[in-house]
Amino acid sequence: MQQTQTITWDEIEIANARAAEFLAAEIAETEDEAFSMAISDYEVIEWEFEDFKEQLKTILDDISPEGFFYVEGRNMGWRRLSGHAEIKADSAESYIEKAFPKTSEWTFRGVYTPSKKSLDYTLYHHDAPTGEFYTVIANSA
Repeated sequence: MQQTQTITWDEIEIANARAAEFLAAEIAETEDEAFSMAISDYEVIEWEFEDFKEQLKTILDDISPEGFFYVEGRNMGWRRLSGHAEIKADSAESYIEKAFPKTSEWTFRGVYTPSKKSLDYTLYHHDAPTGEFYTVIANSA
């Protein structure tokens, strides 16, 4: 039986790891300088985001090869609303556009359970710093 799989998108975590590389290679002299260099390294952030989207797409394809999803959300936004949506998405970008709040910066921490074909994730952003909680399953359309 296949175990759960974690999926994460966290720009600060990525920048901290890159900053540690800059310090270890003595490219930067201080932690502040290393972090500043790392957060400005847009190519690395872009590559990492492409990897995240590929991983998300693989999970979404496993949940619903046809691309029909039922998404349930709790604690959403500054008003901490709950709700659900039926989404048709054929790519990770399309899913993000339709299922995520309209904000430019967010952190994603998810767990995919292949045996249940469900993805549970927490999304953190400026209107939900303590996290919004989502469950994604296939929707038979």
